[in-house]
Amino acid sequence: MKTIAVDLDDTLNNFTETLRVTPFAHDGAYSFPPEVFERYLRQLRGGEPDPSDLLATEFSFFKYRIHHRCYELARARPDGVAFMRWLRAEGWRIVICTYRDLRRASDCTRAWLADNGIPYDHLFMAWNKIVFCRAWGIEHLVDDDAFNIVHGARYGVNVYYPLPGAVPDPAGTGARGFESFEEVRAWIQG
Repeated sequence: MKTIAVDLDDTLNNFTETLRVTPFAHDGAYSFPPEVFERYLRQLRGGEPDPSDLLATEFSFFKYRIHHRCYELARARPDGVAFMRWLRAEGWRIVICTYRDLRRASDCTRAWLADNGIPYDHLFMAWNKIVFCRAWGIEHLVDDDAFNIVHGARYGVNVYYPLPGAVPDPAGTGARGFESFEEVRAWIQG
């Protein structure tokens, strides 16, 4: 059976844009003042890491809550939805492979996939998607992460990434950038 792994955030949806433009407001549920809320929101939108070495901090909880809301609000790419439906119709096994913490976000992720009519067979969280694909024998990965774009081919994984990509000049990586999922469809058919 043909198998493909597909990422969610900034691949099948507009997560980063949603994070950037959604007007989040401080409310009584946060145990810190509005100034801290605004600082954390700027850090999160700027991609700054948690300054603490601890696994659970006030900032990490804030980040989870804001990301969870973005998971719910992000818009699906229409061409991505059509691509996923085409995969299903053609008999592909579809693995959604995400960095999301599915211990916390499994329900909202599954609801988002159902609400957008996106078929899949498996939903996994994987920090190293290249290793994940190798372990599962998956030859095709659609993902926007620079690590996967640069290293996929070296490990026998064909990586396709949405443009503009995370890698300014992926020459020699074997990865292919696409503007429409129709391009990916053509590449994996042949």
